Parts: sequence; C-alpha cells; structure tokens
Amino acid sequence: MSTSLQILLCIAILIVAAKLSGALAGRMGLPVVLGELIAGVALGPTFLNFWGLSWLTAATNSVSAESVFKVLAEIGVVLLMFVAGLETDVQMMRRAVAPAFWAATGGVILPMVGGAMLSRAIGLGWQESIFVGTILTATSVTITAQTLMNLKQIRSKAGSTILGAAVIDDVLGLVVLSLVIALGPQLASGGSVSWHGLSITLGRMVVCLITIFWLGPPVTRWIFKYAGRLHGSHDGHTEVAAALVVAFLLAFHAEWTGGMAAITGSYLAGLFVAATPAHQKVTHDLQPMVSAFFGPLFFVSIGLEINAWQLSGHLGFFSLLLVIAIVGKLAGCGAGAFFNGFDTRESLIVGVGMIPRGEVGLITATIGWAAGIVTRDIYVQVVVIVLVSTLITPGLLRFAFPKDALAEAVAVGADIDNILEDVTNS
Repeated sequence: MSTSLQILLCIAILIVAAKLSGALAGRMGLPVVLGELIAGVALGPTFLNFWGLSWLTAATNSVSAESVFKVLAEIGVVLLMFVAGLETDVQMMRRAVAPAFWAATGGVILPMVGGAMLSRAIGLGWQESIFVGTILTATSVTITAQTLMNLKQIRSKAGSTILGAAVIDDVLGLVVLSLVIALGPQLASGGSVSWHGLSITLGRMVVCLITIFWLGPPVTRWIFKYAGRLHGSHDGHTEVAAALVVAFLLAFHAEWTGGMAAITGSYLAGLFVAATPAHQKVTHDLQPMVSAFFGPLFFVSIGLEINAWQLSGHLGFFSLLLVIAIVGKLAGCGAGAFFNGFDTRESLIVGVGMIPRGEVGLITATIGWAAGIVTRDIYVQVVVIVLVSTLITPGLLRFAFPKDALAEAVAVGADIDNILEDVTNS
C-alpha cells in the first residue's frame, strides 16, 4: 500500500475513533477533548500500538504516514491556539481583573516552582525541570464551566472569578512557555548563565513582541481590508484565508524571529483578528474545521505517544507531581482570591475550579517532548496528570459549594445556557 493511501486510511480511522470517544465523553459530562485523548491512548502502545501495525510499517517510499500525521497535528496546534485567541473574552478579564489576576498568578507560581523543585530533586536538568513546572501552570476551564452550569453557580462571585482567572492563566502560561523556550540554551547549560547570551535571547524576544504588538493590529486590518474587496467580487471565504495567513505568519515570526513558541504568535493573531469586523464570520467558518479535523488529530496524536505501562517504574515521582499539580492550584489560586476579599469557602471554590489541566497543558507538554526538552517518561506522566486532574474536579466542586447555596440556585433556575456556550468554547 502506498504512503498516500496509508495516510488517507489513517486519518479516516483516527478521526472516527476520536469523535466516537469524544461523543461518549460528552454524554458522561466530560470534555470532548478528554475523550479524544483517551481514544489515542487506546490506539497507542498502551493497548493496540497503531503505528506498529504491519500495513503501516510497509510504506513504498521514505515518507511514513506517521510523519505526515505529526505534521498535520502540529498545524492543528497552531490553529487550536488561534481559535483560543479568537474566543478570548478580554472584557471578562477586565471585569474581574484584581482577584482573577492574583488567583491566576498564584496558580502559575506555586505549581511551577513545586514541579521544578521536585524534578531537580530527582536529578533532572535545569531545563527539563523548569519545563515540567511550566506544564503544570496551565488550566482548562471547560470542565469547570460545565460543572458550574450544572450547579447553577456560573454567575456567582467565585464562578466569575474562575472564568476570568482561567483566561489570564492561559496568557501567563504562554508568557512562561515563551521565556522557557527562548532561554532554553541558557537553562540547558547546567544552570550557569551567560549574561551575553541571555541578553541576546531576551532582546530577540522583546523585539519580536514589540513588532507583533506594534505592527500586528494595523497589518491585520490592512489584510482584511483587501480581503473584503476580494470577498465582494469573487470569493466568499477570503476572510478565513486572510485569518489563516495572519495566524501562520505570526506563528512563524514568533518562533523564527523571537525564539518563542509558535503558538504564542498564533494566539496573539487570534486576538488581533477578534478585533476586526470579520471576527464572527472567521470564527463561524474556521471553528468546524478545527473541531472536526485538526483538533481531534492533535489530541489523538498525544494519546498515540502514550504508553501507560511506563508509569510503573515512576509511581513515586508521578504521585508527588500529581499532588503538586493539585495542591499548587488549590493553594495558589485560593490564596490569590483570599487576599482579594474572598472568604475561606469562596477561596476554596476558586482553587478547586482551577485544578483541571487541558488543551494548553497538553500543547505545552507536546512542544517540550518534540523539542527534546522532556523525556518520553516525563511526557507520559504529565499527560496522565492532565487526565486525572480533569476527572476529579467535578466531584470536588460539588463538595466545595455549600449545600444551601446549591439548593437556592437550583430553585431560582437561572438561564445560563448562552453564557455557558461562550465560556465552554474558549
């Protein structure tokens, strides 16, 4: 069988598996992403070893179906973060800026420091240790938002803060990721720092960000201005094409010029496109392609790399890292809320709501593994931590809210469907 036929068949099989598993997860009240990830785990070396099947290892040329699939998954990463930028609610960040900012900041610092210190304690290098901590900083609000809806608490003080903090958390996580990627050579030198090299690295990053924020918005508007003219005369999808051009150019610029992660550029591209009149059309037309094709391929690709049996030799480190991942968010985010006027119960709710990791954490882990910063063993462990943290959150949230508040909210039966739709898509 030729490689091209292998690729076509692989894509069909993996998309079917991802969507079926995602639909099942949705019926169970879990994020679709979690189902897609589990589909990959089931097909990977843990059980079926999909890429090791005989009909996939016998290609007629040097390009394997697996390598092409990985390229598609990398494109999916860029598009996922572009859509995340499109759907970022900047107004929500501004409304709950103080408690949300400090909750997010605490939830970034504690897991990162704890994860890095534990990794150093078992003998990992500085770069890998700091990257492990970086992976633990990300929060996914999807499962939390769904649970808040079920509990009729999405409009509560704690609920609004969680949603705002999750957005800020993603932004801070991208900043940390960009710093770690850019400073990689310095961190890899055993902790010793060349101030000359450090200044060059930071200079590249600063210049890149300045050019992105200075030229990005006007260039984006200029591109869409001319795309609108083409739209009026020939093509009805030029706005989407223009959006993709902006996303890929900024992703390229961020990594090639600034030495940062490409997803930082695509996320910022999403913010810039969101400020244009074509925002709704681009989101409407692009979201199905990402949700139906590139997104599932990316999350299945993560699962395909996971061999859960590798955990057996690292249960001690895995258990401690899981505790740091949970307690770090609980204490860091909770403290940020507590010192901004929240009582103990509300602070606990905010901390619990920020525990689950999700898309950004998985993307960060994948970038680290692909770049050779983290080993496969570490990669497997952090992906499993993402799974566990997502699964335990709904039950913890139900326990954290006082029963009288839940009963009152259910009796009122507030209409929150429209709010939830906006939040869970971000």
